[in-house]
Amino acid sequence: MGNEVLVRTISAIVLGVAVLVVTWLGGLAFKLLSIVIMALVFHEWFRIVRTRTLSRPVWFVGALTMAAVAAVVLAGWPVLAWPLAVAGAALAALLRRLEGQDLWPSVGLVYAGFFGVAFVALRDGADRGFAMMIVLFAVIWCTDILAFFGGRTIGGPRLAPTISPKKTWSGFIAGLVGGTIGGIIAATLFGSGPILWIAFLSIVLSLAGQLGDLFESAFKRRFDVKDSGNIIPGHGGVLDRVDSLIFASFAAYLIGLAVSGADRVSGNGNGIAYQLLGP
Repeated sequence: MGNEVLVRTISAIVLGVAVLVVTWLGGLAFKLLSIVIMALVFHEWFRIVRTRTLSRPVWFVGALTMAAVAAVVLAGWPVLAWPLAVAGAALAALLRRLEGQDLWPSVGLVYAGFFGVAFVALRDGADRGFAMMIVLFAVIWCTDILAFFGGRTIGGPRLAPTISPKKTWSGFIAGLVGGTIGGIIAATLFGSGPILWIAFLSIVLSLAGQLGDLFESAFKRRFDVKDSGNIIPGHGGVLDRVDSLIFASFAAYLIGLAVSGADRVSGNGNGIAYQLLGP
């Protein structure tokens, strides 16, 4: 356990610092980071699905869809990215049905494409955008850390033994508490919003993150894969590392839509962080 924790910790610190620097820079640098993550998530997802046969036409549709989403995100038109991702997923679904296969590639296109759009939209908005990302990172990182150590230290009943045998209810609760506290502290440092609202937001993001972790575990178990890749020492692939972040980004973006209204975010995504954290 000692070596595993050490490797995971060093990898997390290096990646964390790099991501924080790019997040602080924002703008084009952050858009490129989001697109790189989106592309790697897509590639790892399709690589896993390939273990159950994945044709070249479906690969082509997937790659073309990701390229189109990346292009409109870079151009500052994320409103076009959603229908592009859905259209690509629909075409992939049609091809898979004609081939007599399942629809997992289509799920992957929505999963990766929507993340790319939501991630960029949450960072837009100058100082508020940076604050929103720090709150998001604080919730997810504190949730992951406390869930890991809480589950290893306390143990107890399994959370979802058929999906992820190592996860426990004690880890889930520890992660939820840690993520909520982390989100409140991060938001307070930026002077953001009423504490009850921030607590609610942090709870939702922590729950979404843990749900995302379970979703990815179920996906890998479905295809009998242990890790999505080996690019990150101690963590596996990029998909293994950002599964919680993907669902939490979805949740934050959807809450932003509900709070601010579609008209506030239908253009370039400005207004989401402002509405979530306050002026």
